[in-house]
Amino acid sequence: MGSIFSWLFDNISSALIAALLIACLALASLYKCTRDERDVALQNAAIAIETNKANKETIGTLETEIVKRDELAAAWQEELAKERKARDDARRELNALLEQNESVRDWGSERVPDDVWGLLK
Repeated sequence: MGSIFSWLFDNISSALIAALLIACLALASLYKCTRDERDVALQNAAIAIETNKANKETIGTLETEIVKRDELAAAWQEELAKERKARDDARRELNALLEQNESVRDWGSERVPDDVWGLLK
């Protein structure tokens, strides 16, 4: 009877040792895969951080451009408003002269020569 227990103990202990070795190999493999995935994740995070820095710089540049363009557009609008006012004032003055002065009315009713008209266009 002693030999049966001895045989069972030897076989069961061998099986347990084999199972422990398989478990250790599986854990080592899992650890390596996890470490590799962590390394890839850290590399991706570093790339994302660098990309975000570059994007922030680009956004800053674009915001500066927008401010410059807005200032330029405002200056153009101001200049355009001045030119329109000058044109409207000149038209009012001319219309007033046409109403008040007969020689201006005579001049205003004449045809503008083609050469002069070409210069005014």
